[in-house]
Amino acid sequence: MEHQQSLTEYVLRSGARTAVLQAIVDGCETTRALLNRDLASESAVYNALTELENRGLIHSPRTKRWAPTGIGSVVSALVREQRKTERVLRIDIDYWKRHDVTALPSSDLLRIADLTGGTVIRATDTHPSRAVREVERRLETTTSASVIAPIFNERYSDALLDGDGDARLVLATDVLHSLLATTDATVDEDLNVRVADTSFALTVTDDGLLLSLPLLDGSYDTQTEFVVETDRARRKGNELFEAVWADAEPAAEYVESMETDLT
Repeated sequence: MEHQQSLTEYVLRSGARTAVLQAIVDGCETTRALLNRDLASESAVYNALTELENRGLIHSPRTKRWAPTGIGSVVSALVREQRKTERVLRIDIDYWKRHDVTALPSSDLLRIADLTGGTVIRATDTHPSRAVREVERRLETTTSASVIAPIFNERYSDALLDGDGDARLVLATDVLHSLLATTDATVDEDLNVRVADTSFALTVTDDGLLLSLPLLDGSYDTQTEFVVETDRARRKGNELFEAVWADAEPAAEYVESMETDLT
């Protein structure tokens, strides 16, 4: 892994090496084709080819033809992943400075790079409920909703019930405890609810993904929502939800086990 990382850094230290490797991985096979793409100056392209070949990242399987080696393909994928991640971070640097990314499960189910093309919806002084309303609107109009919630929001619950489609909700266990201890607050029986330990919020609808990470102090942020309307984000969001859903416990069974423990 250390060798692989050093190769990635070696490629990234040169714009010409990065561009040439990516072009070859994408199927640009000849030196002439690489030069015609204006990736860098002619001398820089030739130098990059020599350097990449010497490092074992590309080879010549046929006369005057270039192809990536196995490690070259891996390094290229890592470079692409890093660049996608950086693009997402640049969407709103302040958001990523203030929020705890470690709240997400440490897996490949949903990565920052999967959020390419997203935007941050923020509450303002004139529209203090802007972020909340964005979630409500999407829940009301979707035909399918998968929601992970570290808090219980009656407005979201009403929006889920008012929608025409199927809805599933994973509620944080400590929130369920609070609901059960409050006489005037309940989880509607019409909702398909499970419980799990979670500190991030996720909403997956027909047209995208909405993500809300906790602030660095662990508190829930009602003022911002990260919204991505891409097929990839929605697909990855569904994969993450399904993993959490599979590990979560049905609310009715959880409550029953609590009552059993108390007797």
